[in-house]
Amino acid sequence: MRLRKLLASFLVCTLILGCSTIFAGAAEVSSIPVISARITTSLNHEISANTIVPINDWFYINAGDTITYNCTYTPKSANVDFGCIDADGVFYYLNCTNGSINKSIEASQRGQYMLAIRNNSSRTIIVTGSVKY
Repeated sequence: MRLRKLLASFLVCTLILGCSTIFAGAAEVSSIPVISARITTSLNHEISANTIVPINDWFYINAGDTITYNCTYTPKSANVDFGCIDADGVFYYLNCTNGSINKSIEASQRGQYMLAIRNNSSRTIIVTGSVKY
């Protein structure tokens, strides 16, 4: 009798657990890779007067991702643009005129970009700091 109750309890538990199983399904995911790695690069560049200098190689970011410059430059009176160039050659930038920058620029669309700094002054500048993208 005791064995019969034990066996019946076991079968009831097995039935309850078997009926509560949730099946998993698969969904197709976009073939475009999601990019989420963040990179911090140190900067130490001399930039000639009235030139734009690309920094590092091309990289991919998603719309809404940010590029953050935390840099200083000398001479402080120089007019400098910190930003990135897209695959079409368009330069998106933040202007700085006081010798330091700690600002972010947001990508408006997903794509390939290259960091760049433009010296708008008539003197060579030296830029040091970091950029996170």
